[in-house]
Amino acid sequence: MQKPKCKIKEIVVACVVLCLCHSQLCAAQHQDANSPGISFTISKKVLHRIDPRLFGQFMERPSWGEIGVEGARIPGTSKLQPDVLKLLAEMKIPIIRFPGGTDADFLDWRDMVDNVPGRAAERPISTGHLGHKVTNYFGYDEFLGFCEDVGAQAIVVVNFRDGLLKKKPLKEAAAHAAAMVAYCNAPLGAKLPEGMYDWPSLRAENGRSRPYKVKYFQIGNETWAFTKQLKELEPQAAPQFYAECLSAYIEAMRSVDPSIEIIVDGHDGDMAGIIAQVREKLPDKIAYFATHFYCPWAINQVLRNGKEVPVQEIAADEIWRAWVAVTQFDADGQSIIDYPGINAARRLGYKVAVTEWNWNGWWRRQGPRAALDSSLAKGLGAAGYLHAFMRAGDVIELGCQSMLVGNSWGITAVRADAEGKIPPFYMPTGQVTMFYSQHHGSELLALASRNVPMYEQPYRMGGISPNKKVAHIDALATAGEKSIYFHAINRSFEKSLVVTIDVSAFDSIKDRALHHVLEGRLNDIPGPDEPRQVGRISQRDLNFDGKTLKVTLPHRSVSCIEFVQE
Repeated sequence: MQKPKCKIKEIVVACVVLCLCHSQLCAAQHQDANSPGISFTISKKVLHRIDPRLFGQFMERPSWGEIGVEGARIPGTSKLQPDVLKLLAEMKIPIIRFPGGTDADFLDWRDMVDNVPGRAAERPISTGHLGHKVTNYFGYDEFLGFCEDVGAQAIVVVNFRDGLLKKKPLKEAAAHAAAMVAYCNAPLGAKLPEGMYDWPSLRAENGRSRPYKVKYFQIGNETWAFTKQLKELEPQAAPQFYAECLSAYIEAMRSVDPSIEIIVDGHDGDMAGIIAQVREKLPDKIAYFATHFYCPWAINQVLRNGKEVPVQEIAADEIWRAWVAVTQFDADGQSIIDYPGINAARRLGYKVAVTEWNWNGWWRRQGPRAALDSSLAKGLGAAGYLHAFMRAGDVIELGCQSMLVGNSWGITAVRADAEGKIPPFYMPTGQVTMFYSQHHGSELLALASRNVPMYEQPYRMGGISPNKKVAHIDALATAGEKSIYFHAINRSFEKSLVVTIDVSAFDSIKDRALHHVLEGRLNDIPGPDEPRQVGRISQRDLNFDGKTLKVTLPHRSVSCIEFVQE
């Protein structure tokens, strides 16, 4: 009988030792992940202003592959589905761009309003730049009325191709753009340019007597696409003619409403010399130069050190780490925008509007499926763009994420069903921009960091480049009137990370903070008990001494710690 007792005793001792070893191993692993401690110190030093319009949206109505907001209507009407409107209102969007996009330079704005003289009562179908058709049920009155309802400013894009590529005489093309300004902004009875139709009266006939007071008009979209044709039309004087066209448009549009602010294309590359001429000749007539950022586009193959890697050999966590690292990075592994146009704006003192941007990639290849195809990864990649824009907030003031409403493209903020049978829901990229729009301050503060873990991202996937140093935690701080905000992207695929945040530089911080967090699941196709919406936003209270806060940032998440001031 004693022998079995000895064996039991040995087994018990062994189990205790094993448990202790396991506990020590877990503690060691946790210590390795978080020690020496990751810490951030927020300073009172203000680096620059953060414009709230940085977190805007682009309500595109493309004609190819997707119909955008046209597919979010109550079928057979011009009204948006009530559930779509509810989600859009909850986003609290500061500024919205409309209607395009590439198609904007191929459209006649009059096709998107009612009762145009000489035309049938029903709005015609428009033809986009690739020859595809799109309906015009959701037009300017619907869009501008929607903007007023949700408290958003509007950016309206006018057709510049007609004048620039001589599709119409320049004076006529400029007058056509000015007529749109008149429809949007001129009061009833206003003295309009000679020969212009009474567009304010037509607006009143369509149910709107008061002007919409649109502040921002963008002249053309991605005009770099017309550079080759422009140089063929004006081989010796393309820059001068471009500036002449812009000047004619601006003069005509401001003859109707001198208060409007003008956005023009500001791309580099082949456009660099042309834009330089514009900046030189029209310095006081342009409010913003526009640029666009998209990455990674189609992923046809994966390269490592210049050699193709079979996608089935790449683990899910490796794909994740690549997909959340789409921007450029500084020496600390933090997201930045370091492009010639942005640097030129900083050097020459002009402002930039990023009127289109998003994480817009997709797998486009045959063969075995990749281990990961996650909208949540795309959302965190988009958050990296927002951090980069905020760090360049001294020059970037406006931002419009593509695209606000849609039926099929993976970059929509609100996914709608054209038949209205499936309830709409948020996609992670749009959720991320909504999250920042609702939780941020108006000033970027200096932030010191210690012991932030890094990783190397070795793959090239479409537009995603390899990077030697990417920070697992991408953090910045902003200040509002009543709160200090600590913004953090935890890029880690598998580890929640504990960080210490020092706010002792501020005398009036309450001993309570709010932790807003956006996280979600990896699978896009919902399981039996899962909602269609991948991401979820939650909030919890944190108690601390008002000086330093230790908090856990969940893996695969975006956090905003809001420190409330007395």
